[in-house]
Amino acid sequence: DKDLIYRGYKVVPYDPRIGATLSSHELALGYKEVEDPSITVRFKVAGADDTYFLVWTTTPWTLPSNLALAVGEAIDYSYCRADGQTLIVAEALRESVFRDIEHTVQKTVKGAELVGVRYERLFDYLPVDAENAFTVLAADFVSTEDGTGVVHTAPAYGVDDLALGQAHGLPVVHGVGLDGHFVAEVEPVAGLFFKDADKPIIRLLKERGLMFRAERFKHNYPFGWRTGDPILYYAKNAWYIRTSQFRDRMAELNQTINWVPEHIRDGRFGKWLENNVDWALSRERFWGTPLPVWTDGDDDFICIGSVAELEALTGRDLTALDLHRPAVDDITFEKDGKTWQRVPEVIDCWFDSGAMSYAQWHYPFENQEKFEKHFPADYICEAIDQTRGWFYTLHAIATLVSDNVAYRNCICLNHIVDKDGKKMSKSVGNIIDPYEVFDTVGADALRWYFLARLSPDVPKRISVEIVADVASSFINTFWNTYGFFVLYARLDEVDLSRDIPLEKRPEIDRWALALLHRTITTVTDALDHFDAKTAGEAIESFVDQLSNWYVRRNRRRFWKSSDPEDTQAAYLTLYECLKSAHELMAPFVPFLAENVYQNLVRSVDETAPLSVHMGNWPVADPAWQNDDLLFDIGVVQKVVGLARAARGQSGVRTRQPLGRLLVRAPDERAAHALEEHQDQILEELNVKTIEFIARDAGLVRYHIKPNLPKLGKQYGKLVPMIRKALAEADGGVIAGAAARDEPIVISLPTGELSLSGEDVLIETHSAEGYSCEADAGFLTAIDTALTDELVGEGLAREVVRSVQDARKQAGLEVSDRITLGISGSPGIQAAMEKHRDYVMNETLATRWQVQQTKPLYSDSRTLGDEHWTIEFDK
Repeated sequence: DKDLIYRGYKVVPYDPRIGATLSSHELALGYKEVEDPSITVRFKVAGADDTYFLVWTTTPWTLPSNLALAVGEAIDYSYCRADGQTLIVAEALRESVFRDIEHTVQKTVKGAELVGVRYERLFDYLPVDAENAFTVLAADFVSTEDGTGVVHTAPAYGVDDLALGQAHGLPVVHGVGLDGHFVAEVEPVAGLFFKDADKPIIRLLKERGLMFRAERFKHNYPFGWRTGDPILYYAKNAWYIRTSQFRDRMAELNQTINWVPEHIRDGRFGKWLENNVDWALSRERFWGTPLPVWTDGDDDFICIGSVAELEALTGRDLTALDLHRPAVDDITFEKDGKTWQRVPEVIDCWFDSGAMSYAQWHYPFENQEKFEKHFPADYICEAIDQTRGWFYTLHAIATLVSDNVAYRNCICLNHIVDKDGKKMSKSVGNIIDPYEVFDTVGADALRWYFLARLSPDVPKRISVEIVADVASSFINTFWNTYGFFVLYARLDEVDLSRDIPLEKRPEIDRWALALLHRTITTVTDALDHFDAKTAGEAIESFVDQLSNWYVRRNRRRFWKSSDPEDTQAAYLTLYECLKSAHELMAPFVPFLAENVYQNLVRSVDETAPLSVHMGNWPVADPAWQNDDLLFDIGVVQKVVGLARAARGQSGVRTRQPLGRLLVRAPDERAAHALEEHQDQILEELNVKTIEFIARDAGLVRYHIKPNLPKLGKQYGKLVPMIRKALAEADGGVIAGAAARDEPIVISLPTGELSLSGEDVLIETHSAEGYSCEADAGFLTAIDTALTDELVGEGLAREVVRSVQDARKQAGLEVSDRITLGISGSPGIQAAMEKHRDYVMNETLATRWQVQQTKPLYSDSRTLGDEHWTIEFDK
């Protein structure tokens, strides 16, 4: 009714194996890089001795169907004498055509002077009934970008060729049939597949002395996305949708879609819409959705819009009719004294997929309200190739039918590749069996990797080892934290219904809940915007903090605390965190989340929904929000991280106490946070005292260098001067400016130059007796001097660790008490005399006994020059 469907004779991409015309979006699915012939052929000028047009082509198989040569009227063409022949080429391309072949230019003419010149056919196997065939024609598509400037024209096999031929009344001469093989008339290549005919045709041209140059070149060529066969561009009748009339409207509506990633909107999809061509709708298939067009055989057509309309025309009940070809082809009707029969074509199956927005509701025939409720779709998700497939067909049909989008949000994914980033292939042998991943590390780990670890638009490298890393890091961290809670909650028979008000819980509990509040808010907002990676990163960060900060710092509250209220607060806080965390994780790791939910929630609340996937999304309690506390602990963790790195560089063991930590903060707020939480810092770092300093106080030396990858392109010859100025400047001043994100101003012979922190590389070197680390304005310096007292305490801590490992090896329960004995070298003996109570308390030892008669466990340990024996019994 909108006059958007028409029948046209065009050169179309055609897959000869299945007899199918391909649409532009289908064609885009099958491009491959291949090597094809690149030949330059001599076409003899009729009536002129030894004079030839040089013509370049990459499709030798089309030469038997040549009907014309095309030139640009305004282009200069030179008559060149070489090897006793006169060869005509575009002057602009002469050097690239002749290369090192000696030649002389006899004269130069405009292309307009060549129009009408006749030439001799290369092959005369096919009959041609046209007086103006085999003449030079003017064409605006001729350029001097490549080739020779003279274009071989075969109207049967090129869009421009057909248009030029039709404009000059040339026929369409097919040397290749619809099966893709040469017809019998072209005797030298009769029966050959069109691509296989290139070599024989090239050989014939060489034998006849008509080949000027024969080479090979690599380029992208389309192949059938179903068959993998080369596509044949073929002039034939086909049915089209006038999508090009809606090119601007489709582009305009595209701007209202939220694309993830965003660059697809104006990039791959937007560019595709800008170059839109009419949709080749019809296909030649035995079975399929029929094109609902009937014809009287005299080029009159009727489009049937419903079964009811067809029933009215035929006077028959068609309720039981199979609405597919070939069954529907039997339906004819009489009208205006003629018999009308359906055309033989079926509809492109991509039209079926693109029409699903309407077809799923049988709209517009029924379900008007349902359709309006569900259209447009909230979101769709598919791989990037669907920008020329399903994404496009949905968008095109919705634009033409409803002047609207078919979907509001579109998540566009890149493809899965092997561990080295290569496309998976059976022939290469790099296919990954998904069940190998499922059976080894589970489906949840794979889901988390795809959703939470990778942006949608990056290729997804996959192997069992890559996914196992996800399981061993994030998933195991969460599971161990959950297991810790379950273990101790069962031992203590915790009553989770007994609440402890937030204000009565310790600061670290309030911090954990504040972090949970932020995490729920971040994850919810990210998923509302279809950003699974940001949501996953927030969940993963929270689980890491919960395990490696909250649980690690609070272990004693679960099994050593003498304050029942404090223990209850710890259980409640960890439970609330685990409950919300697994609910946030449910869309990502459904099986793990369900397992946790049944034990963590359903076991204590029979009224809870049957599944985590049937429950409500977690809501952040406003009472939990505490941005100031999150900032403070963030500062503490920053300093702890830097100091740990400094300790690591010094080579001093983690369990060895140190006497002093010096800290410089970048601003007053950070300094206040550190002063308020210095006990946590000392405990985390195993350091006795902390001192706050205003400047570096000679603890660290800075070596400032230019960031060459960034500055090299911008400043070029100035780089040596910049390097010298940075080396001579006060490194502390530059480091401080970079930390505060302030401009770094240096003096050059050419004048002052302002740099940013990203323009420089800052190396730090610690003073003797200290180990330092600096970043973002923070400086930590550890005094590495050790006293005998510090060494003794360090040995006691090493003994504790060794006993805890021994308990695990002996298979003890975490709550089992033991009789412990430690004996060894003089250093160990001295450490035990001073720190025996500490060792017993940390290892759940109720008695101390050396040289036990029949200990449950006995073993020896060494550390440097020290050695000791562990023995214990229950």
